[in-house]
Formats: sequence, C-alpha cells, structure tokens
Amino acid sequence: MGRWVTVAGAAAALGLGGVTAAHADDQLEVRYAGSVSDDLGILQISARSGADVEKITAHLISYTTQTEVAEVRTKDFRLSSGSRQDGVWRTKKPLKLPELGSYRIDVDVTDADGDHVRKQSAGDLAYYVVARFGGLSTDRGSIDHDHRDVTVNGTLYGRWPTREVKPLAARQVDIDVDYWTEATVSTDDRGRFSASVRLDGAAPIQAVFRSGGGTPYVLYGESEPVQIGVDQIPTRITASVGETDIDYGRSVTLHGKVEQKTADGWVPLAGQAGGVLFGPDTSQTDVVGQFTTAADGTFTMDYTPWQGGYFQLALDTDDDPFLQASKGTSTALKVHRAAKFTAFSAQRDASGKVHTEGLIDFPDGWTPATILVDIQYSPDGTTWTTVATDEAIWAGNGNEFAADVDRSEAGYYRAVFAESDSFQSATSESVSVAAAPTAD
Repeated sequence: MGRWVTVAGAAAALGLGGVTAAHADDQLEVRYAGSVSDDLGILQISARSGADVEKITAHLISYTTQTEVAEVRTKDFRLSSGSRQDGVWRTKKPLKLPELGSYRIDVDVTDADGDHVRKQSAGDLAYYVVARFGGLSTDRGSIDHDHRDVTVNGTLYGRWPTREVKPLAARQVDIDVDYWTEATVSTDDRGRFSASVRLDGAAPIQAVFRSGGGTPYVLYGESEPVQIGVDQIPTRITASVGETDIDYGRSVTLHGKVEQKTADGWVPLAGQAGGVLFGPDTSQTDVVGQFTTAADGTFTMDYTPWQGGYFQLALDTDDDPFLQASKGTSTALKVHRAAKFTAFSAQRDASGKVHTEGLIDFPDGWTPATILVDIQYSPDGTTWTTVATDEAIWAGNGNEFAADVDRSEAGYYRAVFAESDSFQSATSESVSVAAAPTAD
C-alpha cells in the first residue's frame, strides 16, 4: 500500500535514527519544474526516485488570482532525457493557457513503490511571447573610405508559447553596431523595419528587441549578427640608403616613400605616420624613430648604427582602418669596426729565416671570433704576396701573432688583417729585411 508524504516529512517517515545515504538516494524527489528556455509553452519537470516514476501531475497557479488555471496529467508528458528513475519529463505539446504571464508550478509525483510527494512552488512557467527576427539583410557586405553607410532591413516576429509566429507591428527595434546601439526604428504593420547606420571600420551589425513595447508584452530577442568588412586601400613603403658600407660611428641617411593605390595608379600618401627599426633580423632590432610623410609622401631619417643590419619600416594604420597595413625594408648595411696593428717586427734569425711577430687591436669594443693575420712579402715595397698566416691570440696587452718565413732574398715584410662585414681592414708598417748572407 502506497504512502503519502511531503518532501519535508519524508525523512521522518523512515523511522528513528535519521536518513542514511542509501535511503536518501532512493527518496522520491522533485528537483525542479519550469519552461523549456527556447520553447516556453513546453513544461518540463525533473524527478528522481529509487523506483520508476509512474505518475506526474502539474498544477499551474495564477500569481494574480492564486487559483489553478490548468492541470497537466501523466498522459500529457513524455520522458525527454534520463531514465524513469532519474529523468526529465516534458509535455508532448505546448500548453494552451487563457492568458500570457508567469505561473507557479506545483507538482505531484508517484513512483512504482506507491510513494508520493507533492512539491509546491517547484518552479515557474514563463508563458510569454518571445521576439524573433527573420534573416537580417544589408545593402553591402563591406565599406570603403567613401562609402561607410550601411542600410539594414529585417522583420520582427513574435513567437507565442503555442509556437504560433506572427509579425509584431509598431515595436521599437535597436540596430547595434559592434554591440552599441546606433539607431532605433519602428516596425510597420507587417513587422518590417529599415535603418541606415554609419560605420567607421569592420564591425558586426545586429537587430535587437529589448522587451516590452506594447500589448502583448514581448520578451527580449536578437538577430544573428551580420559581419561587415572593410575594403582597404593598398599601400606600399619603399626605402633606400645613401651608403651600404660605413665605418663604425658614422651616421647614414634613410630615405623613405609611402604611396597608396588609386584608380590612377600609385600616388603619394601625405601625413602618414609610421615607425622604423634597425637590426640584423626581425628579432634583434633597435628603435630608430617615428616618421610622418611630407606632401610628396617622403621622409628622411638619420641614424648611427652600432652593428650591421637593415632598416625595417611599417605604417601606423591603427587610426585609419581604410588603409592597408604595409611594411618595407632597406638593403643590408655593413658597419665596420676599427682594427689596427700596434706593433710589428721582422728580422732574420741565425737560421736564415725571417721571424715576424706583432700585436693587433680592435679599439671599438668588438673582437672577431677568429683573428687571422696574413704576413706579406714584397721585393720592392709595391707588389705584395702572402707568405704566411697566423691566428692572433689575446696576450694581455693585445692580440699576439707570429710566423717564420723561409725566404733568403732581401725585401719588405708587413702584416695585414682583411676586411669583413663587421671589421675594417688594417695594415702594419712595412719592415725592410736584408738578404741572407752567402757562404764564402
């Protein structure tokens, strides 16, 4: 024989000692009741029990009159999700109530064991009209510098909780651009509306109904957004330098020009801002500075680089979305740091060979990873030939090198360091060495 218990009294009905965890899991329970969010005329109820739920009755109570306006029985429900022991039941069809509004839901549930529970105020049924929009259309999918106005057209409908859909006349519709309202218009007798909005860049456009606005009361609704793009004006930036090989400490002048593409071809872009970097690659750069183009689209900048690299230029188009961003680079620039010999000697030793040695220094702060010094010979001090090469090694007071040359004739000797991408060439003073003595 079944038992009739309230939710509050169910624990007490189980006897002394309280409710164990296992018994609590088996207890008949109504979790919630309410409207389906996207289909307000459908009533849903969530219930669970240790046995199958067999009977559900929902009572809809008017908040205005506190009287019952409808009773929904088991035959009107179907199991929507879960199981009969733990599931959600929904009405098979939308409810048909005499008036729109919000209704209190009281629920009676009985399971296969005959247990019964009644839950008052299990939830609310939101029995309202919801705003819906037909497809929003625009007269253009993108704007350009000279055409920024976009015409928006659409239709506002009301979806009744019975699923009937009808146009909503004389209602206010907001036209939002990038989620800010830019225009508000009224619908005609067929729910249609039209508005023109001005855009300053790429943005989504959306129609929004923000509740209320007549009889019947209509809940919030919004259209799918339409993304409007920007047709940008192509730009280009070119750069050149007066010299591509300079000594360390000297400045170089950068010449730049910015242009935009028009129907007449490429024309100067005046008053355009941008920035310049310098470095050997895009990850190792120094800031050179900012520029603004003159009336002919040109600009110049002086810069003293501390290493080799190239100028990297970019336009600042953040304030003008109608200009296409562009970048430019100059040709590579070599910067040579100084090299000099601080000592060099050459003399013939007892064996008849010419012993050469010396010191080389790099006063601008950098030193090559490998310092190769060529020893050169000339019979007359005019035409030189490399006769030995040695790697200079730091010796405390400079980078020291030495080499022995097996040459018996008289002549001149000198040390030479060859130019590289990062260092200047250097040549020592020449030293005269007499011929080796001949045997008597």
